[in-house]
Amino acid sequence: MSLLILMSIAISSCKGKSEVTLTNDSIEVEDSFKKSNGELCKIKTKVVISYPEEYKDDGNTQKLKDLFCKSVLHCPDTVSDVKSALNNYAKLIITQNSPLQVSQESAVVEDDYDNIDVDNFEITVRITNVFNDNDLLSFCVEKIVKKNDKQTSVTHRYVNLDLETMKKLTHNDLIMSNSEGQINEMLKSKLKEQEGAKGEEELNNLGYYNLQNLCITDNFYFSDDGITWCYEPGVIAVPAVGETSLLLPFEELMRFKCEESVLNRI
Repeated sequence: MSLLILMSIAISSCKGKSEVTLTNDSIEVEDSFKKSNGELCKIKTKVVISYPEEYKDDGNTQKLKDLFCKSVLHCPDTVSDVKSALNNYAKLIITQNSPLQVSQESAVVEDDYDNIDVDNFEITVRITNVFNDNDLLSFCVEKIVKKNDKQTSVTHRYVNLDLETMKKLTHNDLIMSNSEGQINEMLKSKLKEQEGAKGEEELNNLGYYNLQNLCITDNFYFSDDGITWCYEPGVIAVPAVGETSLLLPFEELMRFKCEESVLNRI
């Protein structure tokens, strides 16, 4: 194969790539809290992340790291280095899941977190990159909860970053607001197709009792085939059904895109 052909293949394979280099890091934090019976429950969190290490130049790299820390690791604006943001994120998970460390004004913690039979409570969070193309990044935040070494739940949340504007994307950056109803119907049709159901009654019988929540949200990610929306256990169906993922191909979404839609890059 000639050098010219090889160069053409190389250029073609790089076309549209965001050229973001990723690297990994992790942290473990342990603590304990008193249960309602006065005994201690050990709580441990492990966070493993894949994050942007390099993008174009020093300035763009720092902007992207700042965006990752704020949008994915939920760190305050005063924290910009990933190591500090990761440490802050792990401690935040501990605080949010330790009943006696949460103030009365904070978000309510699930009652069973203080179950007197639970002696060990472990939360593992894995943040991975699932899409890196067309100046778009999709990250998956997988959360695994174990109680007394038994896995009790697994959930996935997704965060999408736009490298052109250096901002976190929402569904409003994809489609026209007046098209949401049509997208919702497309999602319902996709669910019927996946489950082999003829109508909503059959979906209800399969455990999808809360179909009013089957709507376009910001919990989506990009892939080569389209955009996938994800619904955590209990959102649209009974928890036993588990998570539901619904893929809508790009070609089906294009007619609904807004004027400045990131879909224009696909």
